[in-house]
Amino acid sequence: MSPTVIYKGYTIQSRAIPLAESGDWVAEAIIRLPGAAGGRATQLADPDDRTFTSREDAEGYAIQLAIHWVNRIS
Repeated sequence: MSPTVIYKGYTIQSRAIPLAESGDWVAEAIIRLPGAAGGRATQLADPDDRTFTSREDAEGYAIQLAIHWVNRIS
């Protein structure tokens, strides 16, 4: 189960996507903007295309990436 956090009213769900060829993981976050009927979802991938050796590291990075995104827009 992917970690989910609430930050400044935004719901952030982190995802770690496995890379079959290397066994590494990439980070991705789904950010649900606050609003009526649950708001709109935005998908956020790492602009630097980092890879991680563990799922937990990728998920943690996805949350940090999303928090940075929220801070920039709010």
